[in-house]
Amino acid sequence: MTSHWRSWLPFRRWHVAAIVTSADEVPAALPRNGAVLVFDAGLEKWVVFDCPCGRGHRIMLNTDRRRRPAWKVDLRSLDRLTIAPSIDAHTNGRRCHYFVRRGRVIWT
Repeated sequence: MTSHWRSWLPFRRWHVAAIVTSADEVPAALPRNGAVLVFDAGLEKWVVFDCPCGRGHRIMLNTDRRRRPAWKVDLRSLDRLTIAPSIDAHTNGRRCHYFVRRGRVIWT
């Protein structure tokens, strides 16, 4: 896993902090506003990050188009993460629904 010290700064926009080859390689502690992409044999598999609500639950979204549902990560700008479509997480009786666009979280 590769990560840079700047990815730990608190004022950073949502960004890709690391790229790994297996979901087992995703670290237990992720940098603030940081996501990890999981690629296997050159194919996108997952995007993993801690929910921006701050309640401590982890979001793991499928990015493999061969399986549904699948999300798309814009790979052209990894320092300003964009995920489509929206994320709708239901955890412990709470709902977190938001978009991640150009590094910013937009709550709905």
